[in-house]
Amino acid sequence: MLVYFSEVFKGHVPPYRHPEAPDRLDFLIEGAREAGADIKEPRMREDVWQLVESVHDRSYVELVRRLCRKGDVQIDGDTYVSAGTCDAAALAVSAVVDAVDRKETALVAARPPGHHAGFAGRALSAPSQGFCIFNTAAIGALYVGEGAAVVDIDVHHGNGTQEILYDRDLLYISTHQHPLTLYPGTGYPEEVGVGRGEGYNVNVPLPPRTGDDLYAKAVDEVVVPVLKQYGPRLIIISLGWDAHREDPLADMNLTLKSYLYVFDAVLRLQKPTIFLLEGGYNRGVIKRGTKALVRLVDAGEFAPGESQTSTDGHTAKRYEEVMREVKSHVGRYWRL
Repeated sequence: MLVYFSEVFKGHVPPYRHPEAPDRLDFLIEGAREAGADIKEPRMREDVWQLVESVHDRSYVELVRRLCRKGDVQIDGDTYVSAGTCDAAALAVSAVVDAVDRKETALVAARPPGHHAGFAGRALSAPSQGFCIFNTAAIGALYVGEGAAVVDIDVHHGNGTQEILYDRDLLYISTHQHPLTLYPGTGYPEEVGVGRGEGYNVNVPLPPRTGDDLYAKAVDEVVVPVLKQYGPRLIIISLGWDAHREDPLADMNLTLKSYLYVFDAVLRLQKPTIFLLEGGYNRGVIKRGTKALVRLVDAGEFAPGESQTSTDGHTAKRYEEVMREVKSHVGRYWRL
């Protein structure tokens, strides 16, 4: 498996103790190398800023670039800009677009993350940008154009990606912890898209403490059927490892088995698939998960190394209530 990585991505440096820090990539690359991945240094594209401005308001992009020249500036309570942020974010966009051009399965081991960044920074009703600068997943999807699909499995709803793609007939599917219980507070089933995009926005909010058993059910009953009917040309997976039960910033009960389950389901579609790092703040999970992902892609090895979790009765009841709501909205556009 090809992994795009550069030390430039570590130049986005927090001015204070922060969960989204450069050392996340050290653990990712360690896991990738143990699995035998091919590590590739991405190149900075000459058209990178035009690509960024194809998605984000120019005034927002210019603001970020000014802040980079200052260095060590907080955009909001969660999100910062350092002297190396612009180079890191621009190279992340370059890597995603190059991976699209190669039309093969790859992992873009880049930061800062992007799926909370909307047209002008904060997206929808979110109180902050959630550690994100430029929305690399949305930029990649719009670069692909017709037939692009984004599958977001970060524990937090990708409000920025939803905002950007909401009126476009490009598929966005998000599984995330229910917005009543977690930032950014968006991602309800009734948010289905508008105009040309109506029906192409699919939200699957899951109650806190949902286990592997019911996550697999959601993948089988919603994610896979919609993907198959859409027939994507290329799939971008916004990969957040923070839905894992050991992550410090969320409340799900998933193991690497859920991750491998959804990865395998997507890979079985036999379409170019780009895994793009978003969140995930337990360093051990990042390392183990990356290693398992590479082994799955390269050797078809389904080896989570963790026992499956089951959902307790109270949470299972809430899950069924939410899934009825999901199916009532999504089922208007797709056969479930």
